[in-house]
Amino acid sequence: MAQLRLDVDPKRELDSKLMSAERAAALVKSGEQIWMPSTHAPISILQALAARKGELRGVKLRSTLIPDFGWFARDAMESFDVQIQYAVQPDARAALAAHVIDFHPLSMIMQHKAFDAGRPEAQPIDKLFLTVSTPDEHGWICVGNACWDSVTVARRARMVIAEMNENVVRTCGDSWLHVSQFDALVANHRPRIVAPIPTSYDAVDHAIAANVKTLIQDGSTIQIGLGHHTGALGPLGVFDERNDLAYFGELTTPGLVGLGRRGVINGRRAALHPRKFVAAHIGNSLEDLDYIERNPAFEVHSYEHTNDPRNIALHDDMIAMNGALMVDLTGQIGVYAFGPQVYTGLGGHLGFATGAFLAKRGRYVTILPSVAKHGTVSTVVPSFEAGQIVSIPRELADTIVTDQGVATLLGKSVRERALAIVEIAHPAFRDELRSAARKLFWP
Repeated sequence: MAQLRLDVDPKRELDSKLMSAERAAALVKSGEQIWMPSTHAPISILQALAARKGELRGVKLRSTLIPDFGWFARDAMESFDVQIQYAVQPDARAALAAHVIDFHPLSMIMQHKAFDAGRPEAQPIDKLFLTVSTPDEHGWICVGNACWDSVTVARRARMVIAEMNENVVRTCGDSWLHVSQFDALVANHRPRIVAPIPTSYDAVDHAIAANVKTLIQDGSTIQIGLGHHTGALGPLGVFDERNDLAYFGELTTPGLVGLGRRGVINGRRAALHPRKFVAAHIGNSLEDLDYIERNPAFEVHSYEHTNDPRNIALHDDMIAMNGALMVDLTGQIGVYAFGPQVYTGLGGHLGFATGAFLAKRGRYVTILPSVAKHGTVSTVVPSFEAGQIVSIPRELADTIVTDQGVATLLGKSVRERALAIVEIAHPAFRDELRSAARKLFWP
């Protein structure tokens, strides 16, 4: 990466680095690794890179999420070695199932440890791809409302290449780089976009929200993970009657920025960043983005900071709330896969589970509906089948919430856990689960 230089003329520096998407993509060489941390992909540069398929070999694409510009196809494998950390969109899941692309089991904790420790297995980050704002009058460029590890990886990468968009949100926090730190900039101005937010919630969502609400205390520092049921907590008023909440998380779900606006989340008792709302990705609506722009009450930081269990545990009253796909009767938790088949990604779940578990009065909450597939399948199972990916070990299991109730597992034996978890399973499956528990855990 080019070194930070504040003595340069910002306009002249920008002019010297502005280029077409095709010229920026031409900087990539066969065998190099490209890191793309942001959910805001540099579309024009990726399209230009994909067009070079015939001349490139073994380019390593590494990303949390990546749109498909032809590299999810078998005939592209020789040119592009794709690894993703989330299999969210259907085309990515299909490519994973077909073994055309690979999956990186990312926990978002010390992701770059091998590189930082100088280990021989570390792979250098040859090119960092970003989407950023246009520079201000002093040459400072913002990575927007979704920082992830953009700023921290820029300090590690050999070259930083970015698509510049005047509509990227200018945020406060550790979300800025100087124009002198970039090697190539491509102008491509696109409107702000956000994911659609549900406008209605069913009885299961309401029941889960009512159960979670019993766990929230005044002064708590909260974190909520991505998911349909976790995303309903804010809109369904789980936090409305609480006071002096703080937010320290990886990302936000609908309604959280509004709670900050109303003063319900004010960070007054926060251990880190007092009176600040802190996450690696903030904002779920266009209204949210307008409100957080240059608003010092909201700070965007790298997930290397927000997801570090050591930082999370400093919040004595931390409550981490994250979704899961299934749980067994001993408290093992499956977050992102059915058997060995990846469905989504782990994200920061493990980091926040560990951090909340270690916090003095912290609570790690796993949230899931009691049934799936239109009520035909129980999400509570007697034991995981062979090959099931275990995301969170039972030793870290704490509080499980379904639409049927709350099971607290701390201090409980396997038998005691089984009895508690059966009670939050759907009534249609409880007898079957009790019978299985007796066979597994009683003589």
